Amino acid sequence: MIHPVQRFNLSALALVCALVSGSVLAVSTVGCNALTWNGTHHGIRYSIHRDLRNHSIVKGKDGSLMYDSPELVVLSENGKLMINGVESGEVSEGDLVKITDLGTVLVNGQRRGDKLTGHAELQKRLKQGQAVIETHTQAELDYINDHG
Repeated sequence: MIHPVQRFNLSALALVCALVSGSVLAVSTVGCNALTWNGTHHGIRYSIHRDLRNHSIVKGKDGSLMYDSPELVVLSENGKLMINGVESGEVSEGDLVKITDLGTVLVNGQRRGDKLTGHAELQKRLKQGQAVIETHTQAELDYINDHG
């Protein structure tokens, strides 16, 4: 026979275990949902897995939507989809634009691009910019050497 005090302790232990497991479930559920933003803007549905380092989601009054993160910029504007500055097809009312945790952009389940889209062009522009900076810096150094 279980003593009444032991019965109370067992019930309290069961309650604590239930509360702890429920809290862990609630925290993990909230954590998973907090990473993804789901919404509709001007008839286009979005499911965006947000970059935890830094990101912004800007919804324009004209129906445009921009997702900006360190490796991926997606712009939906005037029925066009741009990924890192590269035209990536059209979007229209009722479409689902999904940005996955891997940085892949899907429209109605079809891949349109990812975080490497436009990467070669970006690298080219960065190298051109670096060359201009180096040239400018060298010119400044030459001027200083020549004029003290």
